[in-house]
Amino acid sequence: MGHSKNKVGVIQFTILTIVSMTDGIIMIPTLAAGVGAISLYAWITTTLGAVILAYAFAKCGRFNKKSGGLGGYAEYGFGKAGNFLANYTYAISLMIANVGIAISVVSYASSFFNAQLSTMQVIMYSAMILILTAVAVVGGTSFSVKMSSLSMILQMVPVLIISMVGLFFFKPDIFSAAWNPHHYTFVQTIGLSNSFTLWAFLGLESACSNMERVKNPERNVPIAVIAATVAIGVFSILYTTVIQGIVPNAVLAQSNAPFGEACAYMFGPKAGHVVTALMIFGCGGALIAWQFTLVELLRAGAQEGYFPKVFGRVNAYEIPIRGIAVMLLVQMMLLSMTGSPSMVAQFDALIKLSTVANLVPYVLAMASLDIMQRQAGKDSDLTRMAAVAGGAYSIYACIQCGMDSVTYGMVTVLVGLMIYGLYAVRLQTPYRSRRMR
Repeated sequence: MGHSKNKVGVIQFTILTIVSMTDGIIMIPTLAAGVGAISLYAWITTTLGAVILAYAFAKCGRFNKKSGGLGGYAEYGFGKAGNFLANYTYAISLMIANVGIAISVVSYASSFFNAQLSTMQVIMYSAMILILTAVAVVGGTSFSVKMSSLSMILQMVPVLIISMVGLFFFKPDIFSAAWNPHHYTFVQTIGLSNSFTLWAFLGLESACSNMERVKNPERNVPIAVIAATVAIGVFSILYTTVIQGIVPNAVLAQSNAPFGEACAYMFGPKAGHVVTALMIFGCGGALIAWQFTLVELLRAGAQEGYFPKVFGRVNAYEIPIRGIAVMLLVQMMLLSMTGSPSMVAQFDALIKLSTVANLVPYVLAMASLDIMQRQAGKDSDLTRMAAVAGGAYSIYACIQCGMDSVTYGMVTVLVGLMIYGLYAVRLQTPYRSRRMR
């Protein structure tokens, strides 16, 4: 009974799940404007796909008895290689996503200071943001959790205000003009919008790995994650629709700070600057939390023998300094490889790459779900159907990110398999018997 006092109910867990999916939204209105308000259709279809994935991941969390999150799910169907590949591609996804978030911080900062930045300046300032947030990781778990909570408040309060109060500034003629400025078909709209709409839901898989914190998890977790997913979908539709009815589409599609832009149209330039500043600090705080998550993922993988041991080496304060340095080196390489004169275009390219990498462990988890339920003594046709539908949607979503992103994703997987082959022999030796110097 004592342990139950530390567990949360369905409402609290729903809120926690929503919080886990609120990072990285600050450039989405600009990306949506690039397609038009017709991207509303993509939000609806993506929400349906995300609901299926949410239900399937809730079942994964329920049946899973292995460690490693997504890697643990994949291990049921694909063994140690599946565990490695899931966590490896998830780590790559976070690497890319964090670079994208750093660029969004620079994007908002350029709007705040009304500065026109060259490609080299964008790379330089984004690199500085990545270095500063990686250094902040030294603050440890408590600091990262506090920054995550603060960043969520700094980002979500202005977004909620714009979403609600913005209804009074909504102009049907502006929204109508923004509906389909490029005359895309329905199929084209779904394809062009898929990456940024799915980006808004990434994180739902991590919530399902915390089932031990929930009362009556078999009943409450599926309810919570589905409710949270629907809430994120409705919220995303609301703020993108409201902003597209306030800011002319041609302006919004070129904006480096869409939420600040919307607030400026509503309340004037000073208010727009305040919201832009809040978004800068909020997104920066979120990046600290995600850098910490990435560091911990790499360290755990090194301790299991999956990743190079440099990520598992820690100093006297239990901080993997060398691992952080290598992580930053990889992020600098990604940053330089994706350089673009347009920060919006660069951010869009990065979230497509991140989404493709993130979908690999999704497919591995969906393919393993039926095995998981059978080993748990269950045989539900609904669970099986959710696994198949979730896997099919993940593959479809991957294709819709574009052939360039899919190609890079495939190369990433092949490199991962080579890395696994080089380090697989280490899995035969317990971690504690390997000396980390």
